[in-house]
Amino acid sequence: RLGEIAGSRVDSEVAIVWGYESWWACELDSHPSVDVRYPDRARAFHHALWDLGITADVVRPGAPLDGYKAVVVPTLYLADDAAAEAVRSYVAGGGHALVTYFSGIVDEHDHVRAGGYPGAFRDVLGVRVEEFAPLLEGEVVTLDDGGRADVWTEHLNLAGAEAVSTYLDGPQAGVPAVTRNEHGDGIAWYVATRTDAATTAAIVRRLVTEAGVAAATTTVPGLEVVRRRSDDGASWLFVLNHTASAVPVEAHGHDLVSDSDVDGSLVVAAGGIAVVRERGGRT
Repeated sequence: RLGEIAGSRVDSEVAIVWGYESWWACELDSHPSVDVRYPDRARAFHHALWDLGITADVVRPGAPLDGYKAVVVPTLYLADDAAAEAVRSYVAGGGHALVTYFSGIVDEHDHVRAGGYPGAFRDVLGVRVEEFAPLLEGEVVTLDDGGRADVWTEHLNLAGAEAVSTYLDGPQAGVPAVTRNEHGDGIAWYVATRTDAATTAAIVRRLVTEAGVAAATTTVPGLEVVRRRSDDGASWLFVLNHTASAVPVEAHGHDLVSDSDVDGSLVVAAGGIAVVRERGGRT
């Protein structure tokens, strides 16, 4: 059984694009805000996915994206032409991508892309940023959907995209903060500010719902669920309960930890784990 699991792969419908070169370049001196940190948005959006029970692969910029239903591109400040084209072709082909602020600003040589921000992704996002408007430390702005944000705002013009939310106050009051653009057969989202946890979670819920991404099983925040699948169709559901309470999850098969059959529901104790070899595999 352990050999079978070792030969399986994580079942993931979402990818997060991560580039170390972008991290290094993003946090160099002489940028508009010292409070923009490259890992910040990647961690925030990963956490929102994790709370929904959705597994995300981490892929390099320019990697093939066709196998994913949704892709998150957080703060990819440095993006070469291959990275830009991978996102553009993915969305045009029917994918759902979300890009956050301070992305696509420079090429692989740290040269600013001409024509307006966010340079590498401007056309696929359907927006044009005229000016950055970073916020002071401790300054918070309110969005018209009830959300809150800090650190960063932008003077953004729509160039085909629709506004999902706008700023109610702050230096860019009335300007779009989150946008959604139909490009080819797909959808491209742009989050132009550092949204709070609740707003980030709401954006992620809409993204994955529209993209048709499903959690591995029923879950609650703090319950980690991952499905692994082998080439012959067998699958295993891993459940790790990081909460302080027992949590029921939907499962069918045999729990290898307790060596017991599971027919519909499995209660995982606080701090407990389960590994269910699913009956007949899962689709």
